[in-house]
Order: sequence, then C-alpha cells, then structure tokens
Amino acid sequence: MVRGKPATRIQTGRRSTASTGKSIGTPTPLNPAPNTTKAAKPFVATGCTKCGIIITEDTKALQCDRCVADKWMCAQCLNLPGDMYDHLVSDPNCPLCWFCNECEKKNVVDDSSEFRVWNSKMDIMFDKMDQILNRVNCVENQLNLKADLQMVNKIEERLQKIENQVQDTVKVMDQQIANKLEGHLSLMQQRLQSVEREVQEVQISKKLENTQVMDYVEKVISTRTQDSVDEEAEKKKRKKNLVMYKVAEAGDDNAADRNVTDLAFVTELLDSVFKIHPEHCRIARVFRLGRWDSSKDIPRPLLVEFNDLEAKERVMSSLKYLRDAGPPFKGISVAHDLTPAQRDEIKKLVEQARQEHVSCSTEPTENFWFRVVGKGSKPRVIKVRKQQQAASAQ
Repeated sequence: MVRGKPATRIQTGRRSTASTGKSIGTPTPLNPAPNTTKAAKPFVATGCTKCGIIITEDTKALQCDRCVADKWMCAQCLNLPGDMYDHLVSDPNCPLCWFCNECEKKNVVDDSSEFRVWNSKMDIMFDKMDQILNRVNCVENQLNLKADLQMVNKIEERLQKIENQVQDTVKVMDQQIANKLEGHLSLMQQRLQSVEREVQEVQISKKLENTQVMDYVEKVISTRTQDSVDEEAEKKKRKKNLVMYKVAEAGDDNAADRNVTDLAFVTELLDSVFKIHPEHCRIARVFRLGRWDSSKDIPRPLLVEFNDLEAKERVMSSLKYLRDAGPPFKGISVAHDLTPAQRDEIKKLVEQARQEHVSCSTEPTENFWFRVVGKGSKPRVIKVRKQQQAASAQ
C-alpha cells in the first residue's frame, strides 16, 4: 500500500532484487480506481520500520505484501527513486512486490530447497560437460598423434632415402648387366671367329669344296633323322609290351613247353593277383629274353606282349596287388619294355643320382635304391632307403 503523492525524486541507486521471487513491493495507488477488486484497508497511523518516521497519507512509503502486520518503510529508507515510485503509484497492475526483512528471510528459506535442486542439476550438467570436454581433448590428442607432422616428415624422408637407394641399386645392376652382356657378346664373337677359322682350316687341309661340306652335313642330318625315326618306331613297337623279372623258369629243354608254362603262369597272375579276366586282357605272345642256359640259376626276363595298349595299362595300374601276393608270385617285378636308347638314358640318370648322393651325403649308396619314375619324355630318379622298401614290401 502506498501513502502520499508523487514528490521530487530521491536520488539513490538502491533497488530490491527480482530473482527467485525477491522483488520490490507493490505500492498501493493514492487514489484507487473504482473498479479494483480488493477493498483498501483502513489506514492506521504507523511508523517506518527503519527510520521511525510517521507514515501519513502524504508520505511516500511501501507496505509489506506478505506479512499480516502493518509494516511500512519510507521511500527514502528504501532508496527508491521518485520516478519509479511514481510509476508504481500510477500502474495498479505492476507485478513488483516488497517484503520486509522477516518475510524476505522466510522467502529465502523457502526458496533454498529449489535452489539446491537447481544447483545439483547444474552440478550434474557441469560434470557432463567436463566429461565431454575430456573426451574431446582425448580425441584431439589422438588425432594430433596420428597426424603428427614431424612423424610424417620423418616418414617422407625415409621413403625418399629408400627410393634413392633403390634407384642407385637399379643403376648399378643395369651397369653390371650391360657389362656382362658385353662380355658375353665379345665371347660369342670370339667363338664364332674360332669356328670360322676351324672351318677354313678343315677346308684347306682336306681340300673340300663347299658342296662336299654340304653333302657331309646333309648325310649326318639324314643319319640322325633316320635314327630318330627308327627309335620312334621301336618305341611304338614296344609300347604294348611289359617285362617281368624274377619269374621262375621251367627246366624243360623243349622251348615250346617252356613257352606254354610261361603263358599259363602269366594268365594265372592276371586272374588271381591282378583280378583281370584273360578275356579282358588278351595276350599276343610271351617269350624269354636272352639265350637259354640250364646251368644258370637266375631266370631270364619274361616279355609279355598284349594285343592292345589298354590291356597293358590295366595291368600296370594293378601292380599294387603284387605287394600282398604270395608264392609263386612273391618277389616278381614288372616294368615297361624300353629301347636300348631309353635304357642308356635311365642308366645315366641313375648314375647321376648316385654321384649327387655321394657329393651331398656321407651314407653309402648301398643303403638306397635309385628308381626311375615318371612318364613321358622327362623321367626322373628317386632315392628310397632299403629299410623303407623292405617295410613297405612287408
């Protein structure tokens, strides 16, 4: 409630706070409007709670808006400017309130719980913000480590050094290759010149004409070609044959009887051991290799010729059954029928394998078998220990 009329301004800068429910009290206009819903309380003479001045209708003062007691404070004690007081007097709908000291303390106590809740929420929010900032700093540190410019520069320098070393190595290798090529070319030229000189010497010493030399070369080539043709024909002829070793030979002096015995033996071997019916593997003929000599204890090799190549291949694919065969088939070995040139080549391969074994191993060659394996034009030799061979045979 306001008492008094607007007067001269009171120059002061003090004002009550409006946050958290604290505000300047609402003054009551001097002449209330006729449409005001609240009826004005009857005025009772009282004094200012601070300076004790008597509050009259002409005194500019504010009444507490909360407590029941009739507590007033003059505008001078409130340090309330005159224009603000005039505004409070002229505006009945002003939402500002003024509380005395006792009511203001109560209001502070009432608002403390809300302030604590709000303060706790702010603390939680600040903690979350700190966590977010820590994570952002961690991510920035990791990014700085990954994108360290000094490390990148060092890597680039090392790469550049490696590239320079590679380029230098390539240049050296190119130079070495060029030098080797030049050396080989010069050597080839020397050899060509040497061959040319030898040819000239041969022509001069034997007085051979160019035509005679050509005839001689053609004759050599023809001979070799004929040998190659004969070798191929011999291979084709022997392609359907196989040779059996260590097959017991009958002691009969009659060659026909021995031949009948050998044919019966081969037929029984195919049927009982290889499980091949004689009708599916027709034999053209069988005969012994070498001259007959009844005094020799070692049987001669037995050559078996089939009517077709498929029958021979069927027998060769069934050789695994010989491992478990009993008498009289135990110990028999079977091989292809090779030409003399092929046998010579195999001997060379076996001898070469023996020499390699001697050069790289301290064990004697008698402890190993050297066998030729592989089909086609490139056979190879394998080395098998005799103990392993005996164990596999058992």
